[in-house]
Amino acid sequence: MRDIRNDVRLTVDGEDFSSEYQAVEFGTPRVIYEEDDGRSRVLFMGPAGFQLTLVNPSERARALVDDGRTTRTVTITCAGQQITHPTRFHQEWTTTDGTRKVFGALAWDNDRDAKWVDEPQLAQA
Repeated sequence: MRDIRNDVRLTVDGEDFSSEYQAVEFGTPRVIYEEDDGRSRVLFMGPAGFQLTLVNPSERARALVDDGRTTRTVTITCAGQQITHPTRFHQEWTTTDGTRKVFGALAWDNDRDAKWVDEPQLAQA
């Protein structure tokens, strides 16, 4: 689900960014895993993520974009609810109608990523 609001309070690393954009789009999409054996298809829902897009951001908000190198604490407060996530700001672009946008997403933890490792006996051989 994606929500687009103008009445949102946004803080980044404890600093108020609420007046640094025209609107913000945000959501908590889930990863979907698919299993297809040729006869049937099954989808499994994975963990929720977090993403936000700042619409027509200020220079200050645009300065957050660093190809996702820096993890920042982002808090969105809206309609009496709040969500806080470690976030990385990945890119900035301009749409065909001239709207400038900045995209950020949930910062991942490389130590928790699924990865292949050598078995101990293979590493010793």
